[in-house]
Amino acid sequence: MGRLRLSIIAGLVGVFGFTGVANAHLVSFGWKDNGNGTVTLFGEHWHGDQASPSTANGGITIQDAAHTIAPYKVQWTSVLNNSNRDDMVTAGTLDGFADAGNGFAYEGDWLISDALVIGNGIWEFFTGKLCCIDTMGAPVLVTLSGITSVPGGTGPGGTGKVPEPATLALLGLGLAGLGVARRRRRS
Repeated sequence: MGRLRLSIIAGLVGVFGFTGVANAHLVSFGWKDNGNGTVTLFGEHWHGDQASPSTANGGITIQDAAHTIAPYKVQWTSVLNNSNRDDMVTAGTLDGFADAGNGFAYEGDWLISDALVIGNGIWEFFTGKLCCIDTMGAPVLVTLSGITSVPGGTGPGGTGKVPEPATLALLGLGLAGLGVARRRRRS
């Protein structure tokens, strides 16, 4: 009977240990306002230095907390290893961060996203269960703050190109020139 009890306990520990690891790869999220209407997201991975975002990259799906807008997916495109969250805020690398609430240690190894459009507010972040190197067990609510180049509540979405002011000025001069030429023809 003692061996059976020991086997059951060992099996439960193994199952819960595997489940905990499989459902908790990201321990926190960070963000940086790029100052140009885009934001870069950071996902702190709970173990080991990463050489790249990996071919198993599931990215992150973002949706407003009320689920009134369609989910948006952004990919992890680079990594930053051995960087403490508080030091990153002090250095200006991050504007803020939020704990993912899974209880794992903070290793300072970050996955970094493509730039996207997203403003201050409460957002639901989710990578997916057993999907990839950045697996999560369930979505978490993250409150973004400190973003000034994007209006609050905007996004999430792609970075569609916005014309530079010089391009707009040149377009305006071209249209004015066409107007002058047309007027000359009439008279």
